[in-house]
Amino acid sequence: MNTNPAEVSVPARVAGRRTNDFLSARESDVLMLVCHGLSNKRIALSLAIAPETVKAHVKRIFIKLEVGSRAQAVFRASSLGLLPSVND
Repeated sequence: MNTNPAEVSVPARVAGRRTNDFLSARESDVLMLVCHGLSNKRIALSLAIAPETVKAHVKRIFIKLEVGSRAQAVFRASSLGLLPSVND
């Protein structure tokens, strides 16, 4: 089993795609706020959308990144370059 974080497998749907082709703009917005640790309710307030809409976006992000938790989504997205670096 591969447990080395430096060797994270790339989901087949991500390989060769640009970031904006993989996640929608709104999914990217939600992912960024998830990265900052916001709850669905706080994300909803921040983006002026319903909490149920946030849940739907998070679910699609999980499916696209092939993960099962917020922490895994942040780690995978970071590993794939879907999140800005700390220097940006």
